[in-house]
Amino acid sequence: MAPQPLKSCGGGSSGCCCFLGETRIRRRDGSTPPMRDLKTGHVVQVVKKDGRLANSPIIGMLHWAPDEKATFKQIYVEGKTRPISLTPDHLIYASKTPKGSLGPTIFAKNVEEGMYVFLAGEDSGKVAPAKVQEVREVEATGYCAPLTKQGTVMADGVAASCYADFDHELSHRAFWLLRLLYGLKSALGVGGKRKNVTKVGIHRYARALMKANKWLFHVEPATATCM
Repeated sequence: MAPQPLKSCGGGSSGCCCFLGETRIRRRDGSTPPMRDLKTGHVVQVVKKDGRLANSPIIGMLHWAPDEKATFKQIYVEGKTRPISLTPDHLIYASKTPKGSLGPTIFAKNVEEGMYVFLAGEDSGKVAPAKVQEVREVEATGYCAPLTKQGTVMADGVAASCYADFDHELSHRAFWLLRLLYGLKSALGVGGKRKNVTKVGIHRYARALMKANKWLFHVEPATATCM
């Protein structure tokens, strides 16, 4: 079994693994609401392995804490006035060079000035590298971690993983059952539709993975450094 991809966060702990609740995300209808307003069933912009942009439904909120403080890395990028804000151990696509359609996932805390992250190119339908101008560390209130069926999300127009702490691919495999259940419920018309209320706290599936890893597997967090 793959490792749990999320640990508890809050209270300003550097262990938080989420996005700032004010982070904007593009929905299929073209609107760009803050992440805190997203619900299960909303279809949002994501990125595929080959760098192509696509749309994917949100199948759950891994963690939602609207009133808790956390430490965030704010990454400022050329061509954007608004930074992407995510916690230090959250995964983001980044590279030391502007080559390739999509870089590897690394921890936000390892992103440095002069590196490259990947922005949505709406005209090309793909992501394109953009140089990091500055990285700041701030404290803010309200964070969330939406999980899409694709396992990625374009957060404030920047390509990021839905996961943290552990390898992206392993984490994505760990959530196969949740994706399967969402698909089955949606196909049968008994679920998979938008929910009006998002529960505060950690998603029960993520919590179950955390407990399984603690008591059975003892998998240590990955070290995600830039290639």
